[in-house]
Amino acid sequence: MKEKKNILGAVSSVMVIMVLSRLLSLVANQVYMSHFGATDVYLNIYSYAISIPNVIFTCVGTALSTVVIPIYVGHIALKKNDEAKRFADNIITISLGLTLALVLFGMAISPLLPKATAFAENQETYNFAVTALIWVMPVMFFYALNYIFQGMLQAVGKYSLPAFVSVPSSLVVMLYTVLLGHRFGVGGLLVATVIGLSLQAIILIPPLVRGGYVYRPKFELKHPDIIKAGKMTVPVLLGVGAYQLNMFYNNTMIARFEGMVTLLMFVQNITVYLVLAFVYSITAVIYPRLAESASKGDMDSFKNTLSGILMSVCALLIPMTFGFIGVRESLLNLISAWGKITSDDISRAAMLLCGYSIGITGIGLKEILDRALYALGNTKISAVNGVVIMGVNISLSLVLMHYIGAYGIPVAYSVASLCGMGVLLYAIKKKTGSYAKNLGKTALKCIMASFVMLLCVEGLNMLIPDAPNVIMRAIRLFVPVGAGLLVYYIMAIILKIKPVTEFTGKILKRGKI
Repeated sequence: MKEKKNILGAVSSVMVIMVLSRLLSLVANQVYMSHFGATDVYLNIYSYAISIPNVIFTCVGTALSTVVIPIYVGHIALKKNDEAKRFADNIITISLGLTLALVLFGMAISPLLPKATAFAENQETYNFAVTALIWVMPVMFFYALNYIFQGMLQAVGKYSLPAFVSVPSSLVVMLYTVLLGHRFGVGGLLVATVIGLSLQAIILIPPLVRGGYVYRPKFELKHPDIIKAGKMTVPVLLGVGAYQLNMFYNNTMIARFEGMVTLLMFVQNITVYLVLAFVYSITAVIYPRLAESASKGDMDSFKNTLSGILMSVCALLIPMTFGFIGVRESLLNLISAWGKITSDDISRAAMLLCGYSIGITGIGLKEILDRALYALGNTKISAVNGVVIMGVNISLSLVLMHYIGAYGIPVAYSVASLCGMGVLLYAIKKKTGSYAKNLGKTALKCIMASFVMLLCVEGLNMLIPDAPNVIMRAIRLFVPVGAGLLVYYIMAIILKIKPVTEFTGKILKRGKI
């Protein structure tokens, strides 16, 4: 019981930090969007450019964090601290060498990437796009260190600072925009972003040093730990690589529609990355524990932990889907309709928000299920599933873009994510046997409660008038949100949605009611 409370406490603290960090990132995006204008061609080039090294490297970074934690935590658990440090030295050296190759590759293809976008239609914008891509490619060095350092800290139970890493980057971007944006423009914003991203790795060095780790270069490709890591990494690379190709494809396709790149990335921050921040706060704590249960062969503990997390996440993400759809325009009007942001920008962003909202549950559960498979030592299923998701996303988006234009891109991505979630749910059942027996029933109840909530929100949207002042904007958002949450909670109690009733019981018990 004490261990369960510790897990919940760790998850809660990390969740708060990660969500607040993501909200700060959203504020940073809003600051430069309102300053430069969401449809500004150079800001759209900036948005496109900073997404590319992230797309290229995230597959490698996710693979690194996936393999570092089980191996590193295994040595720590057996009190083999010297072996843990040796493994860290090797993985850092090898990763930096690989990253150098990726940086050079990224720079080499920088003149080719913008040719598939609307930026190539004008020589000036094309040149700026190429220059921007070349500038941002070196941030992959810091991505590499960031992923490894986070894995090392999480492996020894230090979760808070890894969850905090994006805060300095957001602050640098905001300070630049407010103080120097008028003088150096979008070009300066690129430089500020590179500096901010480098800080994400640098701030993790002090806690590692305090923990007794000092980097000593080693390059032992034939070391058993490195061989083991290599075998685990290849399937993860394939799976996550397919996912990142999805993101690259989406970013490239949206760049064919004028003024849509920055809006798409802003909406991604509200939906996809906010959900991922929430889910990563869970996996950061749960993944090492699932790996420990699997390594001990304690499958009952493994399945109980996984089942409880899946049902709790469903009870949160399903109403989030309906909630975003219900308050899409009032939310964007409150947080975004400032400076050079127009009503047309808000309308287009609201449609993109709807598209991504459809897949919120699929996006979240897929990440948890992936980590469950990794903990079981199976990385091949996730690799195959990544290819399935990519196939569904690309084929469906090509169809939908003919009918609903740019909005077909987030809808296709959402449907593909839900398909991927379904594949993984089935795959884990085949591997471990029956688990999460009430997950489908819980999900159905959550959908029913969320639908009633949506009706309430839409009704209030019609009753509360539009107004330009900030007070009425806030009322138009927070009154439906508050009423919707209350309705969802009441329906959850009536329908006996287990995670909600259990939470209520704990609150009542703590309050001795």
